[in-house]
Formats: sequence, structure tokens, C-alpha cells
Amino acid sequence: MGLPNKNANRRTIVFASALPVFIGAMTLVLGANDVRMDRKHTLTANEPTPIFAGSGHGCDTRQQMTVVQRGAVLSVRRIRYWKDCATIDVNSPDSQLGHIVLGVGAVEVQPPLP
Repeated sequence: MGLPNKNANRRTIVFASALPVFIGAMTLVLGANDVRMDRKHTLTANEPTPIFAGSGHGCDTRQQMTVVQRGAVLSVRRIRYWKDCATIDVNSPDSQLGHIVLGVGAVEVQPPLP
């Protein structure tokens, strides 16, 4: 019976340390890709539609910032799906960050959402 192999112990420690780093890096890459894919969308208002202040965290419709008129085209910053609704972060016509709650007003997203 010999002593444990020091190189085997080192490899185990390196692998055990590298695995969480790899998982964290993949999470960041996948999250960044999701944002990149969201920004390929545009949103067109089919009727006057309210834009609410801030980034859409849940189905918050308390703080209306402005109303975009029919035909307005907005660039999408982020799409989020919540338990009871979906929100789309947009740049408002005056370049402020706001969000639209799908189902409040009428909008069309291009390319269509899955």
C-alpha cells in the first residue's frame, strides 16, 4: 500500500475548482445571448398604448410614463415572461427606458414571439 498520488489529488482540486467557474461562465454567456436575441425585435403600436416607467418587474402598471400613438415603432431592449403576464422593455420616443405590459393596449412584435 502506497501513499496517495499527489498528482491525482491536484487534478481533483483543479477540476473541482474549474467546474463552478465553467458553469458560471456558461450562465453569463447564455444570459447575454438571450438579451441579444431580444434586441432583434421591434414593437409597433396598433392603437394608443401606455408605456410604464422603468424596467418591467412583474405586471406593474401603476406609473404610466407616456402613451405611444398608433403606428409608433419602438426598439425592444428586453422581453420578460412573468407568472401572470409578459413585459417588454422599450426605448420610449423621448429615449427614456420604459416597459409595455402585453395585453394593455395593442402592439405587434416583429419578428413574432414564440
